[in-house]
Amino acid sequence: MANIDIDRIIEELLGNRRITEGAAFSSRTYDDQPLIERGSDLKARMEQRSTERAERHQREAEQRRLREQASALRRGVKQQGPTSTQFSFDVSTPIAEKNTSEQSVARTNNFRNYQPRKGRPTKRIGEMRELEKGGRPSRLAYGSSAMASLFYRQARLMEDYEDDYEGTCHFSQYFPTYALMSDHELRCYFSWRTRLRKGQVEAAPISFAYVYLYELICGIGTTPGEQGLRDMKAFGQAYSQANPEAGNHLAYYLQVWSRDYAIYHGLSDELANLSLGQTELPEAVLTLMSAEHIQLRKTGSEPRIENQAVSDTMPTAQELLQALGSAATYHICDSRMAKAEPELVAAVAQDVFAALVNHCAKRRKTDFVEGLFGYAARRYYAPFGSAVFFEEQPHPDTVVHVGKTETYTCTDGRWSHWLACVPTGRNRDLGTVLHTLDYELRQQLDYPYPLKKKPAPKYVEKMVRDAIATRLAERAEAERRRIVIDRSKLKGIRAAAALTQEALLTEEERAEEPNAVAVAEPVSAEAQSPEAHDVAVGAKSHGEKASPQPQAVTPDDIPGITSQIAHANADQTADNTATPAAESSLLSPLELRFIQGLMDGTPAAQLLGPTDPFVSVVADSINDRLFDLVGDAVIEFDDNGPVIVEDYLDDIREVLQA
Repeated sequence: MANIDIDRIIEELLGNRRITEGAAFSSRTYDDQPLIERGSDLKARMEQRSTERAERHQREAEQRRLREQASALRRGVKQQGPTSTQFSFDVSTPIAEKNTSEQSVARTNNFRNYQPRKGRPTKRIGEMRELEKGGRPSRLAYGSSAMASLFYRQARLMEDYEDDYEGTCHFSQYFPTYALMSDHELRCYFSWRTRLRKGQVEAAPISFAYVYLYELICGIGTTPGEQGLRDMKAFGQAYSQANPEAGNHLAYYLQVWSRDYAIYHGLSDELANLSLGQTELPEAVLTLMSAEHIQLRKTGSEPRIENQAVSDTMPTAQELLQALGSAATYHICDSRMAKAEPELVAAVAQDVFAALVNHCAKRRKTDFVEGLFGYAARRYYAPFGSAVFFEEQPHPDTVVHVGKTETYTCTDGRWSHWLACVPTGRNRDLGTVLHTLDYELRQQLDYPYPLKKKPAPKYVEKMVRDAIATRLAERAEAERRRIVIDRSKLKGIRAAAALTQEALLTEEERAEEPNAVAVAEPVSAEAQSPEAHDVAVGAKSHGEKASPQPQAVTPDDIPGITSQIAHANADQTADNTATPAAESSLLSPLELRFIQGLMDGTPAAQLLGPTDPFVSVVADSINDRLFDLVGDAVIEFDDNGPVIVEDYLDDIREVLQA
């Protein structure tokens, strides 16, 4: 019985969906039983037609055999059998009696030395034709498994075949295969392929190029894997140079099949260079999805549909702005305002995005980003769906990841394609939001390049204005609280502090506590800083008993001051030899040594010498000097003495490094 194209029957019922021969009428594959019954009826009718066609072909073949036998008899020879190509001369025929013996011998030798004319099938092509028993596949059965199976078996048979036929043809066919070629076209193709494999690339019909690519896809004439992919690329480049016009049509399919080939053989390193489209948009949408899911969880909500590709890390404001600009029709990252105020634009965009996410979570049935670009999707995937491809054994189970947004999975020989998002293009609604943000921000800042206002929903305008007002208020408050330290005045501040300390001591206190006096270097009235002069005048105005002229104090006026001057000179010498960091610090060398020792865990009693001030005096001085920077006392006293507050350790380290 003639071979029935089962796939063609199913394709007439179901369309172009490709299936295997074994699953053609399986209820496991198709659950629609009425459809299976209709397919069975159609199958019976097709089998009957095929049987009638086979019988008709057999009758025609018998008639051709009889005509050929009669023709041979008329020429004076007798055909030995219906399939034999050897002829002999029969002297018993009346026609032979008219010929001389020399003519008979010459005619007999001519038949024995017969060579097929150009274009006629060779022995190997004849063997390939034997595989087509039962009739060739219909020209309408594009991509069917029966056609692919026949092509694969014929390609294996002709894998190492070579021909030197010099002829031309214009073969053109959708899904071209050997079975759709005539004998003349087959010899033209195999001769062209022979020269191609030897490095001689010639212009040929594009259908020949497709057949050659089908062979490479099926592993014919190459080693499957990386070598096969390299051969496909090399052929595409060489053919495009030999035939530029046809090469342009071949380029698209070559890119599609190269990607399918890399996925099928698990060539992950090659997939990054075989992208069929822009990867910027899917990755931008995935970034927005990650930000949306994290924002929802912050507010106590959960995404309506989970997505396995989203990240657990919240993108920064700049990353979110880049993603918004890549996913929207309005390119906000190229805006004048975004270039002039990148941090402000990113912060406002982050606030507006969070507001829209919360709005959609409360008022809509879909999340914000998914409502704009769609949810994750899993689709049926057929490798080489637009080519003639056949595999002898089902592909083993595998998972192939393509970037962050795509995953190809093969389970029990069936492929599926998972997409983290399915964007069809930049979103216009999101572009409206970003344009409104840019417009309102320019209006609030009185920017010299205003935009033309475009229609936008009222709630979007309110969200944008609120976000801008909040961010501008925060920036104004930060500017107001900004503290600027002029380090050039630090020496004057130290001098003023020393004069103030000297002015507040009485004569009795100087006599009783000589070690507590920190005598300042004599300073002339002209060189005295304005801060020190104001402090001294202020001390007098409050009726405090102070030295009339602190800068004129001599050793004879203060008992025991000689040792103090020596100590002060030592401190001055140490101060002059101190590192640049110590000179520019808010603290004196003694205070720096004291606070560094506390941080290292050294007892306070070991940090001060007999001529140094009391521990409480040094601690209070440090607290006073660092109060403007920290806003609180950095040293506290407990039962064991002075300790540093742990909350201000980082601030103190900055002071020590300054």
